[in-house]
Amino acid sequence: MYHNILVPVNGTEVSDSAIPHALKIAKDNDATVHALCTYTREEGYEGALSVGTAKRREGRLKERAEAIVAEVKEQADEEGVDCLPVVQSGDPTEVLLDYIDDEDIDVVVIGTRKRSPTGKLLFGSMTQSLILHADIPVMVTG
Repeated sequence: MYHNILVPVNGTEVSDSAIPHALKIAKDNDATVHALCTYTREEGYEGALSVGTAKRREGRLKERAEAIVAEVKEQADEEGVDCLPVVQSGDPTEVLLDYIDDEDIDVVVIGTRKRSPTGKLLFGSMTQSLILHADIPVMVTG
């Protein structure tokens, strides 16, 4: 039923809660897990002391994202599940929605933290945005 499963990760306990679910679904369906971590690069390097400083910051963000998806890949390997670790820069919601379309993702498995209705209204939610805009099922854990 599922061939490509997207699990957005960011190294937090909340996002990590989705990983076992994504791996189980993948194992049951002989599917591939796409572990995607996004980071936001500094536009125009505003507020940085220098372009070099801003580039080093961005490099550290990218390295952290690579370490996060590498950890998911290790977990998948232990479970005998194919995993594609992916790191991309940009607005997380936009990156995820584009990735879903570009990579023929069948289902998203995402962790979320519980928020009050007011908190959701004021701060938004990437998970909520995915549920509203993705044309595929979104499984929420957390």
